Amino acid sequence: MGSSAERLELHLPPELMRMLREEARRRGISVAQLAREFIELSLAGDRQARIRAAEELFQIGAPVSEWSEMEKEIEKAHLKPEQ
Repeated sequence: MGSSAERLELHLPPELMRMLREEARRRGISVAQLAREFIELSLAGDRQARIRAAEELFQIGAPVSEWSEMEKEIEKAHLKPEQ
């Protein structure tokens, strides 16, 4: 980690901290390194999930109107009086 790194302080419940320490010890790395890895994996996973969702939407091939028309349709559908 270079000198451009920033510091982050977390307050974790004792049980979660115990689990992190055990996992770090099992892997032979520091708790800080383990936390960085988990954060990176989580962010990368979220990004990949969003990309997959967008790709699936694009494959539907549904007709798309101009935004102003779609906005009216959305508002009309959500502003219907409940029956």
